[in-house]
Amino acid sequence: MFLTLGGGYALLRELLWMDMFREGWAAASVLLVLVGATMLAFGTDIFRLQDAFFSMTPKRIVYRVSVLGRQQEINWEEVSALDITESLVTFVLVSGRQRYLRLGAIQQPEIARHVSRSLHLAAIEKGLVLNGIKASSFKPALQA
Repeated sequence: MFLTLGGGYALLRELLWMDMFREGWAAASVLLVLVGATMLAFGTDIFRLQDAFFSMTPKRIVYRVSVLGRQQEINWEEVSALDITESLVTFVLVSGRQRYLRLGAIQQPEIARHVSRSLHLAAIEKGLVLNGIKASSFKPALQA
């Protein structure tokens, strides 16, 4: 807030109260306002700097691959098929739309493989079409 308010005051001073207009001072004031407004936006979560994550439950999949990316949420009941390659997971929805999870954007290859295998197993368990082949769901060996 200090940068935004200080830069705003300096800019008003240059524009309204000073007899001689100084371009350098005005540009510096605008820069202070922009830096301050950007920091305020990060501080109030208008721009989000959150970690990349992947979460899968029996009802939905939630993920964010990049730090500045949007959070994606997909309900399992909306998914009709999955196409899983080495670098991309394509969720084919019942509506015909497609949603993508870029595995190549995950920085650690072990985690990308783990996410891919987890989605692969979940698709088999739910009986979805996986890479063009209808998977048959299996019954768990032990039921509690």
